[in-house]
Amino acid sequence: MPRGEKLTDAIRYEKVDGLKNDLFAYIDNSPDKISANLPVFFGHVMSALDHAFPDIDNNAYDEFIDAIAYRLMVSSKDANKVDFVENIIKNALRCKRKKSGRSTLRILSGIKMMEIGRYREAIGYFGEYWKYDARIGIYIAYCNYCMSEIEGKRNGSSVSGGAPSRFELQARESLLELARVQPPVARLKQLDMKDNEVMERAFWVIIRKSLEWFPTERWFLKIGIQKAKNDNNDERRAQLLSYAIDKYYNDQDFLRENFYLKLEKRDGVGASGVVKQMIQQNPDSLEPLYYGIKLSLLSNSKGLYNEYRDTALDKGMPHYLIQLFDLALFIMRDEKHEAELQLKHLKKRFKSLSFYLITIDYLIKDIFSEENGRKKVSKNAFFESLDRYAVQVIKIQE
Repeated sequence: MPRGEKLTDAIRYEKVDGLKNDLFAYIDNSPDKISANLPVFFGHVMSALDHAFPDIDNNAYDEFIDAIAYRLMVSSKDANKVDFVENIIKNALRCKRKKSGRSTLRILSGIKMMEIGRYREAIGYFGEYWKYDARIGIYIAYCNYCMSEIEGKRNGSSVSGGAPSRFELQARESLLELARVQPPVARLKQLDMKDNEVMERAFWVIIRKSLEWFPTERWFLKIGIQKAKNDNNDERRAQLLSYAIDKYYNDQDFLRENFYLKLEKRDGVGASGVVKQMIQQNPDSLEPLYYGIKLSLLSNSKGLYNEYRDTALDKGMPHYLIQLFDLALFIMRDEKHEAELQLKHLKKRFKSLSFYLITIDYLIKDIFSEENGRKKVSKNAFFESLDRYAVQVIKIQE
């Protein structure tokens, strides 16, 4: 590509990935050659990136360097040596445009050390980053737990028998501090990678141990469910939810998660059962009544809708929200005339909703169009927007 020529974002990212994959292949085929002269290799990486993509932004540039550095850690037989890993970090940092971007490299180094059983070094690399991502706190606990196992085997004792070792105590203490701070469970934004086998094993081993060590601490269940949800691991998500609801039958967070899982699985009977359980546990809450209304709209059940609608009115759900649900029922049942009359009524009665009703007015034209594709997309857009709006209103009310 001639220097100075601009690429669209989609094409540029595709080409950047192409260069990255070419370099990955070279690293995998020649790790020893590269390891012998890291400064020269990283110089070539910078030269190739600068020449091919002179307009690449700083974040994308640094993420590229991070990916190359981690690939070296994975491919090189020398990466089980701490000084070699430090050398990779040093050379990668020289290449990065944002000199503050050391965190990603240290986290990646910690993961590599954890993979090869260098647990003390891994903990050193992870440092204080656990405060920003719960997974790193889990990895630190896992490293301590593994050292406890190693020490137990060396001494001829079992980890689960007798008094916990000093390393197991450190694992427990780090988990208690993690539960106190409660950092989010999210993929590290600066990493373009999924959890590998060791990362997965570390997370789930410690979640299981946390439930054993701290049976009344709900947070570990919640981050396990969140992780399973992020990974689209419905089997593990369902297992954890089943355990959570059995142990904490009145916890609205777990019941809510279970409701949405049933919806995703198109299990209307199961979802209805969760709604009834939520109402039984929290009879004055509007939230489960909304879920009942939502379920009735999705199932296109007018009788069920009227039942939840009447209860919601009695419990103080705002009239304007109920009227919006009435509009949704007409739309879901493809009753064009009734929907148009209801929208007209809403515009006249609830002036404060004009900002939202303008959008609905636009969508309704497509919802009742003759083109099936536009009709389906617009109906979905309407329902999703109403869902977000209703949840916001209900939370404000409560």
